[in-house]
Amino acid sequence: MSELRIINIITMAKNKSRPRLDLKGQWLGNIGFTHGTLARFLPEPGGVLFSLCDENIHKYSELWRDTDAQGGTLLQAATRNGGPFLGTSGIFVERAGMEVGDAIIVRHEQGFVHGRKLPHPSAKIVVNPVAGTWLAGVGFDKSAVFTLATAPGLLTCTLQENGLERTAELVKYARANKLTLLQVSQSNHKPHFGIPPLCIDRAGFTSGDQLIATYRHGFIQLQKPDFVGLGF
Repeated sequence: MSELRIINIITMAKNKSRPRLDLKGQWLGNIGFTHGTLARFLPEPGGVLFSLCDENIHKYSELWRDTDAQGGTLLQAATRNGGPFLGTSGIFVERAGMEVGDAIIVRHEQGFVHGRKLPHPSAKIVVNPVAGTWLAGVGFDKSAVFTLATAPGLLTCTLQENGLERTAELVKYARANKLTLLQVSQSNHKPHFGIPPLCIDRAGFTSGDQLIATYRHGFIQLQKPDFVGLGF
């Protein structure tokens, strides 16, 4: 079963204008990219592909020529900060049309990591309940009040300033506009909020779905990844 995550393109250490794509975490080892394993990186239209190379490669030289002809490179998985690491930079990332600051959605499964650029630079993968310190950075901190609009394939959260002081007003507003009124809580020093099951159903989602959250101050949208639209 494939899983999703968001990776951000960062700058190279010695040349801040060049992009670098780093993958790290135990999830890499879980899908076969353990220390010392050979992998291939290929740029694709609007994205990238890391694939694990079979240990019984007939000829390394042939694999290298084929990879080079497609604008890619061969690399080895390593260990950084105690966990698996895989990355490439510069011209190889640029050939995939990616720049510093781009947000990449990564879909991974055994032996493969596919990446596609998201149209919105501020994005995260979330599940219900939605949690994380990033929420406070866009105004959804502890005790914040917001309205939730539900539409097929889309949930929209809109922060309501001074919400606690405006409870009676906001209850009427939510009822008149068929919105759900919610409040942010805090757990383990992180803001979080749960989407009611009825809203999940109305949006056409199921419990446990991984959703893309795009956000700016006071505003969060949640939707399923459009794999076809992203080019997967």
